[in-house]
Amino acid sequence: MWKKSLWALGALLLLALAALSRYVWRSFPTLDGELPVQGLKAPVQVRRDAADVTHIEAASVADAFQALGYVHAQERSWQLEFNRRVMRGQLSEVFGAATLDTDRLLRTLGIMRAAQAQWERMDPADQALISAYARGINAFHAQSRQALPPEFHVLDVKPGEWRALDSMGGASMVALGRGGDWGNELARLSVLQDIGT
Repeated sequence: MWKKSLWALGALLLLALAALSRYVWRSFPTLDGELPVQGLKAPVQVRRDAADVTHIEAASVADAFQALGYVHAQERSWQLEFNRRVMRGQLSEVFGAATLDTDRLLRTLGIMRAAQAQWERMDPADQALISAYARGINAFHAQSRQALPPEFHVLDVKPGEWRALDSMGGASMVALGRGGDWGNELARLSVLQDIGT
């Protein structure tokens, strides 16, 4: 009887391994062949060199931006989703009470309000490019057969719609991150004024 149980366990493990292998295979971005992407005005060539650096050749800047959004979603869809939730103060929708303080801070800082203000002052030609990038991200999520990263499955989350304002907010988040040492800089300035260099 224990031999039958052992065979059943082995078969079950083999099936689980096959399912995991299929998932892993489907999670890789398509690097060869053609992919139809809605919204492009002309064909775009995306290639990666020996150092895995992505090169995009397009007939227009707008098509290049849309292709870049698609490639970013192919390779970084969880990072995009996580960042979208961070800057909007929506982490607690996924992680619960553990991230309430972070959500409150980001909403208080007004990252998305600042993004909206920047958007309203932006040249329409630049708005069109940022909108094309957002279309690329959304096109990937709408039409790709690539498996989403495991974080989406573990947390039971679906990718939200990426908006042009999310790109603007993302730029503000980068600036906020790079300016994270402002307290130290202010302290140094105060010391410099009191005792000199």
